[in-house]
Amino acid sequence: MTIAVLRTVILYLLLMAAVRLMGKRQLGELQPSELVVTLLLSDLAAVPMQENGLPLLNGILPILVLVGLEILLSGAMLKWPAVSRLVAGSPMPIIKDGKVDEAAMRRLRITVDDLIEALRQQDIFDIRQVQYAIAETNGHISAFCYPRYQAATAGDLGADLTDDGMPVLVVSDGRLCPWGLKLCGLSEEQLDRILQKHRCARKDVFLLTATKTGQHFLLTRTDVKGGDQ
Repeated sequence: MTIAVLRTVILYLLLMAAVRLMGKRQLGELQPSELVVTLLLSDLAAVPMQENGLPLLNGILPILVLVGLEILLSGAMLKWPAVSRLVAGSPMPIIKDGKVDEAAMRRLRITVDDLIEALRQQDIFDIRQVQYAIAETNGHISAFCYPRYQAATAGDLGADLTDDGMPVLVVSDGRLCPWGLKLCGLSEEQLDRILQKHRCARKDVFLLTATKTGQHFLLTRTDVKGGDQ
């Protein structure tokens, strides 16, 4: 029993490391080669987990070979566009100048229901508003509406707005988020001054966001508990 648990833990850690090595895109929408590798990895890991009589090395080696092949293929796709087109294909327009390309949809085996659903997920409920729609290599459909159906921006209205930057998380549940602190250009000393201004200790912070101009939003544990009552 102990051996089975240890084998499972080892394979779990190995797969976690493998996914990290293959890149964060593995966690989102997969390219065809990435999907194949992911499916194979799950099958390869399942066998040594269940078969205690099988040497663990026999299960680890194929996983390492697959991860190595995926990393090499990803490098080749970055260096040679032809390899990328061969493995992942190319984006294909399915709506051009407002006209649906039925032949392209048949080649991609995309039904009208699939197209309408993809548009709804982008808050587009009328296909007549779409000027271009492109089927990406990962299966996602990107849509571009006619200018008259696009939301007006500050630039369209001639408004000159100040750029405060994007609010990023700098403290989460009492823990510092170094990447957020770096992104908004704050130091830990500046963060401590903000907390002192609010008379709040870091451990009492539920959520704190900040922008590059120093604008911030603080939510303490007391605020959260008070909101639940």
